[in-house]
Amino acid sequence: MLEEYHFEVVRPIETHAMLVMGWRNDPVTLQMSFHSEPKHWDAFFEEFKRDYFCYPDLPPLFIWLGSRRVAFIRFRRCLSPADPMRKCCEISIIVEPSQRGKGVGTACLKEVKEWLKQQKYEHIYAEVKPENIASQKMFERAGFERYSDCLRTHEDTGEEVILLRYILRASQSPQRPPVFIVAEAGSNWRVGSFQRDLQMAKALIRAASDAGTDAVKFQVYRSRTVYVENAGMPHYLTKADIREDISKLFDDLSMPYEMIQDLAAYCAELKIEFMATPFSVADFKAIDPFVKRHKIASYEIGHLRLIELAAGTQKPLFLSTGAAVEEEIAWAVNTFNKLGGKDLTLLQCTACYPAPITSAHLNVLPWFKQRYRLPVGLSDHTLDPLIAPVAAVALGASVIEKHFTLHKNLPGPDHIYALTPEELKHMVAAIREAEKSLGWEVKGVDSVEDELREFACRGIQAIRPIEEGETFHEGINIDILRPGNQRKGIHPRHIAAIEGKKASYKIPLGSGIRFGDWQ
Repeated sequence: MLEEYHFEVVRPIETHAMLVMGWRNDPVTLQMSFHSEPKHWDAFFEEFKRDYFCYPDLPPLFIWLGSRRVAFIRFRRCLSPADPMRKCCEISIIVEPSQRGKGVGTACLKEVKEWLKQQKYEHIYAEVKPENIASQKMFERAGFERYSDCLRTHEDTGEEVILLRYILRASQSPQRPPVFIVAEAGSNWRVGSFQRDLQMAKALIRAASDAGTDAVKFQVYRSRTVYVENAGMPHYLTKADIREDISKLFDDLSMPYEMIQDLAAYCAELKIEFMATPFSVADFKAIDPFVKRHKIASYEIGHLRLIELAAGTQKPLFLSTGAAVEEEIAWAVNTFNKLGGKDLTLLQCTACYPAPITSAHLNVLPWFKQRYRLPVGLSDHTLDPLIAPVAAVALGASVIEKHFTLHKNLPGPDHIYALTPEELKHMVAAIREAEKSLGWEVKGVDSVEDELREFACRGIQAIRPIEEGETFHEGINIDILRPGNQRKGIHPRHIAAIEGKKASYKIPLGSGIRFGDWQ
């Protein structure tokens, strides 16, 4: 039986650090590394604990072949040189010295590539010294492509080294799509006769289209398939002076099935997506021919039959999670997946109408993403048109749903907390601007910062003319200052190493101190 590769998560403990340092200090490994000085235990163990475990989703790994460790792989989040908007990590690998030349490195890279794809990394990046032919072949055999060369400056010595850059495009998925904005018309189309209702629904569609939303959504239900016959009335409606039994209210607000086709056709005419939320099997079957994606409302998260139908269509599904606990959400997600459902998005929702801003609980969004590995969004019932939607986008929401109406004073249960058309426009505009602000997922230097990075970031600068052979002393002839238009000195972390050294040549006032400027 062939031995198989498997992973072990490296831990910040002495035995693991000792093993990594030993492999790293192998003479051949050092010769081929960018940092070619051997490590010493006390300093390395602190560096190991401090710097090797910065990314919870990218722990360093030992690779095992059968019963022995054969390689160590370390990751670092970075900007892809090919496309900074792609989720990218840098990878470095140390093969256990006795395993070099046996194809272990290539095999390990292929194994870890699949794991990184599961972690949603789109580009995998590596740097190799030109003389390291073995590593070049290793990355090429693992599917990496040669991208370009770069000049890298060694932080501690000032030495400039040419490095070859390699990229593996683990995913060719399109760029992150814009946030999908749903204008929720709900039952706000209901004003009177069939024709008046139809005209109001079309007016809502026009308002949503004018606001720039991606979709407009209605609700389709029948009281007999939602509540028990003697359900009574919830308190929040009686507070709004609506005193009908909930079943009678639902009967009054029920959208005729024959209206659905007309509304879908009008949406197509205005180039806005038609959506509708079903509340029963019959509702779902009436809606399905006219929608590209489905929505299951919060209180329906336990409706097995709706989940079965949604999964069976293979269409995207938005699933609201208002008033649901984690076990109920997990059941719905697992059920949808087991039934072959595709493209599920979980919507954080607070099932209160209107919902206090303190009940939005938007911090759930990153947890949903991590827990379920799914896209997330917000179905928002708060009154403010901007705060929760914009904050949700900043936390990773890819879908925003918000109720809207033509006028808040119209009769009906959903108008009072819905946005006006003008507020809806403002929300859409704010979301689009918020999207622009998101940018990279890794901290880097944007090109707009380049000028002031050189002008204003501090270096070690001469504070008076320095003669050849003069001794450097902080506060006497050198200091940590912004260089302005003068030559920028090296990073202030080197100030202690420079102290007491002698200048190799004359250095003018203001000029930065660089490697090679001292004897």
